Amino acid sequence: MTRRHLITIAAGSTVAALVLAWPASAEGPWTLQIVDAETARPLEGAVVLAVWHEKSAAWPHPEWKYHDVDETVSDATGHVTIPARDLSGNSGLRAIVGPRLEIFKTGYGNWRFENDMMPPHPSSEEMRQYDHERWERAARAGLVIGLAPAKTKPERLRVLPSCHPDHRIPIERIPRWVAACDAERVAHGLRPTHPELTR
Repeated sequence: MTRRHLITIAAGSTVAALVLAWPASAEGPWTLQIVDAETARPLEGAVVLAVWHEKSAAWPHPEWKYHDVDETVSDATGHVTIPARDLSGNSGLRAIVGPRLEIFKTGYGNWRFENDMMPPHPSSEEMRQYDHERWERAARAGLVIGLAPAKTKPERLRVLPSCHPDHRIPIERIPRWVAACDAERVAHGLRPTHPELTR
């Protein structure tokens, strides 16, 4: 066996190990409470997308592609539940990774996990491990997410570009997200992005 073949095999093994090393999230379900970041008041009607990706072994970097999405809306107490996800098929060559969150509510902008204790300047590995532990906490006891109010028209307009999720998500899978975002656009005199879905 030539040195080149050995290098190729070693590289492929390294990529597979990296996929396997990505900690699978707890399998859920996950409970979140959406609140106003300033008042801690529960927020009803926030649309939450839980996006899943497939990570597979490839050279020189693992390959990522969209896998699935769950769309939920917070209730009167601000709570949402992301359904459980079967991650038993994850392997060294392929893993379903997530959820990654996207959140939108009219009149609000950026969001963050409340009382989050992410270490300062974490390494990539520390970030992955902390993310895994965070979702385990969401499965056990729930997590609180604070949305920052967007109080002025310029602040609300700045939210709109981020109101468009990953273009690979089938738009038919997120009708409440589309309706909420397009209602905000229309309120500011802009054209809806998907009028066929929001009539």
